[in-house]
Amino acid sequence: MTVNVALPVRVRLLLDAGAPRGEVWQAFGEAAWNRLGAHDTGTDLTAAVCLALRPQGGLRVRCLEQAPLGSGLGGSSTYGVALARAVLAVDGRELDDARLVALIRDLEARLLGTATGTQDHWAAVRGGLVVLRLEPGGEQIEEPDVDPVWLAERMTVFFTGITHHSGMVNWQALRRRLDHDPVTTTAFAEIAAAARDCLCALMSHDETACAGAIRREWAARRRLAPEVAPAEIEHLETVAGDAGAAAFKACGAGGGGSVLLWHPPGARAGIVAALQAAAPAGRAMATGIALEGCRVSVVEGGPSDIASSAAGPS
Repeated sequence: MTVNVALPVRVRLLLDAGAPRGEVWQAFGEAAWNRLGAHDTGTDLTAAVCLALRPQGGLRVRCLEQAPLGSGLGGSSTYGVALARAVLAVDGRELDDARLVALIRDLEARLLGTATGTQDHWAAVRGGLVVLRLEPGGEQIEEPDVDPVWLAERMTVFFTGITHHSGMVNWQALRRRLDHDPVTTTAFAEIAAAARDCLCALMSHDETACAGAIRREWAARRRLAPEVAPAEIEHLETVAGDAGAAAFKACGAGGGGSVLLWHPPGARAGIVAALQAAAPAGRAMATGIALEGCRVSVVEGGPSDIASSAAGPS
């Protein structure tokens, strides 16, 4: 089981049907267009998503905002969700949530050359607090009713400024689990148990129990690979604890990127200040919750001019 919350760290993009047939044009911010085609679908997510959903191409995609690369906040999955919804909207089409998530998961797996999950995609699609249960017969999605104000007061996500690459670390851990490595098998079982405990604590608004569950998850996760908790992350954990954090864990596969801090209400400012002093390239990324999932709207020019945004997970 995975317990995720969507953060107000958004991907925003504009899409229109202004490129030549067979091509996809991509740009970030105010940069010049980069022309993509079918030969790029194995290496570029924009080309892969656009041409999977609209084989004739003819699309221009300008990304206006996204999470920092390597932040550990599911930026590529969130981008894929927002882009797919926009491409479908150009032609007045829709795809149900489960099929959309499966499509972006598989396209990302093809690009990365490793297995991927879907927890990041569901946070972007639904928003709010999302529980993903991996049961026989398929995924089960739940959206528990937890007071978002209570949660936001106690949770902060801090980008460390240390980029990471999650795909290979996750794949190596998965391979060891499939090979029945006893340390890895036990660690995964403890992570799943901590997730269940965390959900129970959130549902009962028990901040002490929630802190304990996060600490147990992090203790188990760091046993999956030495890359999960390098010295820089261990130092930041100590800094955060000394400043008042009740629990600390790296987001995603760890190794850098962003960290989740669980703390008493009112303790955020002191913890963030201490972390920024220890990691000058870092910053607080999110202190609230994105209650809505991916949104698509038509802008200015008409039906072919589409704006799409989605919030990332933690």
